[in-house]
Amino acid sequence: MTELLITVFSATFFVTVIRTSTPLLFATLGGLISDLSGALNVALEGMMLISALTAVIVSVHAPWYVAVLAGFAAGGVLGALMGFFHLRLKADIILVGFAVNILAAGGTVFALSLATGGDKGTSINLVSKAIPTIDLPFLAAIPGIGPLLHSLLSGHSALSWLAILSVFGIWYFLYRTPPGLWLRGVGEYPAAPEAAGIPVAKVRFWSLVASGLLAGLGGVQLAMFNYVGFTRDMTAGRGFIALGAVLLGARHPIGAMWAALLFGVFDALSIVMPNLFSWIPAELIQSIPFLVTIIALILFSLRAQRARRVAAPLRSADT
Repeated sequence: MTELLITVFSATFFVTVIRTSTPLLFATLGGLISDLSGALNVALEGMMLISALTAVIVSVHAPWYVAVLAGFAAGGVLGALMGFFHLRLKADIILVGFAVNILAAGGTVFALSLATGGDKGTSINLVSKAIPTIDLPFLAAIPGIGPLLHSLLSGHSALSWLAILSVFGIWYFLYRTPPGLWLRGVGEYPAAPEAAGIPVAKVRFWSLVASGLLAGLGGVQLAMFNYVGFTRDMTAGRGFIALGAVLLGARHPIGAMWAALLFGVFDALSIVMPNLFSWIPAELIQSIPFLVTIIALILFSLRAQRARRVAAPLRSADT
């Protein structure tokens, strides 16, 4: 237990948490935007997977930043595809989302075999590039806490910093701009924005595109920084965990950030604990993030039921 505490309160563990939380945070923010617009995006898993493979393949033939943009764009295209089928062809959004996940699970394996000449499990035969780390040497010059700050804040990818900025950017967009108000209004009660002349379908379409773009960045971080390369089903349920983080974060950008960090902590624990407790089955340790997701959803459901019970007498009194 002492070894575990020393590990958890180390700078190395903090860096690992940021690394594991970044893909989750991007996916959670993407799920948040689509959920607030009234179009639940259950395809986050598939979007991350396809974007990850796209980035890896492009990085073999182009600079790393071009590969990042390619994965980013792949997520946006999938979001637009979902919007087309749901809003134009009137398909159920949940069924469309599961179709994307199924397509990603099988399609990435097929595309990987074509790119590697037959390998269906990993891109080990592809010399893919990684996102470079960002070092902040000036922090070490700060008296007293400089070395600690340098060890905590250096060594992260550019996408990790972008994820943090995205949290506050999305918060500002949602709560300080008219388009953000339209998006939240469309999700809460679409009839009112429609009566005011706001194009409900257009708002939901672009929210799905934005959701796909953010999920795409999560897949890129996973394949070009957390693991350099692509492995079959490498997202490992992170897209579904992100949906749980949206609810646990009370459908708010700041709450989503903390929820993603919480899941990132348990994901990081599943990485370091096998080295400390070899007698515990690895499968049990790896299931920790999913168990936390289930517990979080149960707690959220109980909190929501309690809030409805409290609000019911107040609504009755008003009527």
